[in-house]
Amino acid sequence: MFKRNAMGNTRTKIIAGAVLMSLGLMGASAAMSTDVYGGGATLPAGAYVGFNFGTGILSSNVAGSTAAAVSTTSLFGNWAATSGNALSYCQTGSGNGKKIFDHFDGTTSLPGATGACNGLATGGFGAPSSVIVDPHFAASDAPMSQDEFNWFGLPAPGKKTKYTQPVQFPAVIGSVAIAFNNPDVSGTLNLTDAQVCSIFSGTTTNWSQLGLPARPITVVYRSDGSGTSFSLANHLTSAACGATNTAATHFIADQSFAKVVSLFLPTLPSNWNGQSGNANVAHAIDTTVGAIGYAEAANLKASNITTAKVATINGFDPYEGLPDSILVSTVTDRVITGVNATSGVAVTGALSPAATTPGCMILVEPSTYANSSTRYPIIAVSNLIANATGNGADVAAVRGLVGSAYASHTGVTTIGNPTGANNGTGYAFVTTLATAGIPAKVNSCIN
Repeated sequence: MFKRNAMGNTRTKIIAGAVLMSLGLMGASAAMSTDVYGGGATLPAGAYVGFNFGTGILSSNVAGSTAAAVSTTSLFGNWAATSGNALSYCQTGSGNGKKIFDHFDGTTSLPGATGACNGLATGGFGAPSSVIVDPHFAASDAPMSQDEFNWFGLPAPGKKTKYTQPVQFPAVIGSVAIAFNNPDVSGTLNLTDAQVCSIFSGTTTNWSQLGLPARPITVVYRSDGSGTSFSLANHLTSAACGATNTAATHFIADQSFAKVVSLFLPTLPSNWNGQSGNANVAHAIDTTVGAIGYAEAANLKASNITTAKVATINGFDPYEGLPDSILVSTVTDRVITGVNATSGVAVTGALSPAATTPGCMILVEPSTYANSSTRYPIIAVSNLIANATGNGADVAAVRGLVGSAYASHTGVTTIGNPTGANNGTGYAFVTTLATAGIPAKVNSCIN
């Protein structure tokens, strides 16, 4: 059973990397429902659809497939239960999710969401083979960059003619846990920011450097384009690693872990272990004595973990140290434009050229959540990305799904920090956006 600080039983479900989580709701209104297809980030999957999924490709009551219901206590499941719609969510990782949504990977044009959950090979976001649709939405824990925004229109005119541009809304927050497997640790392992920075820079290579019996450290990391990697890097490039980072040698905020550590380690050590998806990272840590790595905290709970534990960071637990909701401030029509050359911190700038549909690319500046002294410090802000136009008869369903992040959360238990055996989900609601007019923007930006 997965262990948090060596204690606590939690639910378990096996997740295979790039798993299709398909969901829907059976009922009298099913025949009139809209089938909504999307995918991307693995980090927020539990918050969006719950943990009742398993290995392989699962199906749902979307057109042409059979049932495997989403949890009605998840964010999207709660929306489906009240709207009568159905959807499928395919875990590809944030980077691949945006490529599939854009129909472009920077060099090659990709097809739409056809076929099963096969990632870039078919562009699939879970639509059955008899259906060819453009993805209705994508999820990413790394906000869109200028390049990714531009890919939407490539090869020219790309998706622009029908869909105009992508729109982006911050939807849910998740903690990124540092998980480890070391039988010499009894009770809690509390790591400081400095120790976390030293481990991922390759300076700390043995558990003896952390005050434990000698044992080589194997770092397990994400090998795919990952918003979880970006979120860890966002923390590592902040003031958290002030003693480690220099102008010449520092972490780099990027979705590629190899790029994140490239100035410290131009070649990754041979004993480090790259895995695709949060679930595979968790499994590799769980089965490798001496391993340490990073994975989304909630997905660790959902994986079939028997040995691995999670560390506290600066005294904060990734579950209990994450509040029910976190205040965020937003800006519009800004994207990631690169990184600071001397610090590696993510740099944002205004869209260029200006947005066709102004005010609809909503961004939480990464620097504003990179570190904290009052909560668990390593977090991700997960975004939902949709098409500005061209949604046709599906527009109400797409608006409803994206808008569910800002609607009433009554009955949603996969997000928040409840008391009792669960003791925190590893997810938090994004809050105070209602006063900034975000729900109204969902309706005006998605057409």
